[in-house]
Amino acid sequence: MIADKYLQLRTELETALTALLKLSSEIRRDAGNLDLLHGLLRDVREPLLFVVVGEVKAGKSSLLNALFGQEFAKVDVLPATDRVYIFRYGDEESSVEVSPQLSERYQPIPFLRDFNVVDTPGTNTMVPQHQTITENFIPRADLVLFVFSVTNPWTQSAWTLLDLVQKRWLKNIVFVLQQADLRDAAEIEVIQRHLADTAAQKLGFTPPIFAVSARKALLARTTGLDKERLWAESQFGPLEEQINRMVTQSGARVLKLQSTGKTATLLLGEISEELRGSFDLILRDEQHLTRVAAFLQSRKEQTLRQVAGFLRGVEQACRDCAEHGTKLIEEKLSFWKTWRLIWSREQWQHDFQNEVETKLRQTVQPQVENAVQLLEADLRGIWPQLQDIIEAQFASEGKNRVSRMIPDFARQRRELLQSIQLTLVERIAGKGVEEELGRMFRESAAWLRLPAGVAAAGGIATVLAAMISASVADVTGVVALSAAALGTFFAFGQRRKILRAYEKEMEIKRGELTRAIEGQMEHAIDLFYKEISNAFQPLAAFCSTERKRYEPLLDRVEELKEIFASLMTRFGQAG
Repeated sequence: MIADKYLQLRTELETALTALLKLSSEIRRDAGNLDLLHGLLRDVREPLLFVVVGEVKAGKSSLLNALFGQEFAKVDVLPATDRVYIFRYGDEESSVEVSPQLSERYQPIPFLRDFNVVDTPGTNTMVPQHQTITENFIPRADLVLFVFSVTNPWTQSAWTLLDLVQKRWLKNIVFVLQQADLRDAAEIEVIQRHLADTAAQKLGFTPPIFAVSARKALLARTTGLDKERLWAESQFGPLEEQINRMVTQSGARVLKLQSTGKTATLLLGEISEELRGSFDLILRDEQHLTRVAAFLQSRKEQTLRQVAGFLRGVEQACRDCAEHGTKLIEEKLSFWKTWRLIWSREQWQHDFQNEVETKLRQTVQPQVENAVQLLEADLRGIWPQLQDIIEAQFASEGKNRVSRMIPDFARQRRELLQSIQLTLVERIAGKGVEEELGRMFRESAAWLRLPAGVAAAGGIATVLAAMISASVADVTGVVALSAAALGTFFAFGQRRKILRAYEKEMEIKRGELTRAIEGQMEHAIDLFYKEISNAFQPLAAFCSTERKRYEPLLDRVEELKEIFASLMTRFGQAG
């Protein structure tokens, strides 16, 4: 196919421009850039313009049909000699009369997408209007084919037209000696020398000259019979190679491709810079988010470590209550009061429990409030630090996606205190101490009843025996005193057991209460830091989404850069 190298370059450039236009549309480049790309595509898609000039019957239409391998220009039709015809691509065959001397013919022939072909009237039949039109096409032509018939190569009409055309417009001219199969080789050589000498005299240079047989070339392309022989005899191969070189190396065409490629490369560079800048901002924001997450984790661990310090006052308050309870038990369990456990333990237990609970609430509650205040003060100090990080490190769009709403510390404090209050009620009002003391009181009372009964019976027996016999009274008195002494010893032993049991139960209660409050505070800390982290979630989600969107866009940019760089190198080699 003629001009295949140029058309291949142009197709690749068009494909790259289309990809660049699609990319620009996706990232919503401004309308000016999109219009510019549309304009570049229109320019690139502009078909090559071939103009054929020559006398009537010189074989112009046959040459065109042979070049494109299809009969689209009518041969030997007299009306075709009186006007200029422009062949263009159209979905349906039609003809538009532009003027009395100019017609446009649209045909659904694929090669016309890449070529516009101007078939001019015979130079020997031209009227002034034909000449003007022809001269208008020649300056814009990518290739001008001057056709001479081998049967009458000496005509002057073609040279007369060439004299009227500015020489600078003839840089893409080729002389074609048509119907070469009608003369022998020696005659063809003489005619070619004559054309070369005349061109040198009239034009100042000698264009390429080719003697061909369009008839045989068309047969070779349209029939399967003896194709190679017909093609060799047509001598069309060298003409096609020359046309390919001229079109591909044509300064105007290649410069146009190069210019389009340079413009597209500049636009691609702007897109690359824009996308890379946005992508770098996203990466920086993600790095800052990682640092924020690390900061919050470190700060949370620090806060959790401080919880034990916040609870020291609560632990000490529990110990003070335990000591108060111990002193209270010691007072309640004096010698005579210990013996009274036999008859009045239940009321004593109840009073003791109420007094201990009241003391515990009064002592622990202020310490709990103080611990919560310390925790609140610690957490409040985090927010200004985060605000400084946001202002100093995040991009403006990132800042807008971070929630600036200050956490409701007052609400969190109220909720934490309410939660701890419930814990205090549950733990302080627990029946562990009361039940353990009740068990020991019952046990002590049961054991004390025996020596108390013996002592009482012995005392009565001693009185009665004294009335009867002194010796009997001595024996019963000893028994009564022994029972009383034994009961007293046991009572004080039980007193010590009760104190130890109370201290043990209070230690358990202190541990349970401290752990429960600690758990509540740790839960509140988890909620607080979760709320803080949630403030950055919109930005994190945005960065993740945008990174996934930009990564393939940047990959496409790099691919287009490689494509345009390769094309620019090949344009340079073609030029």
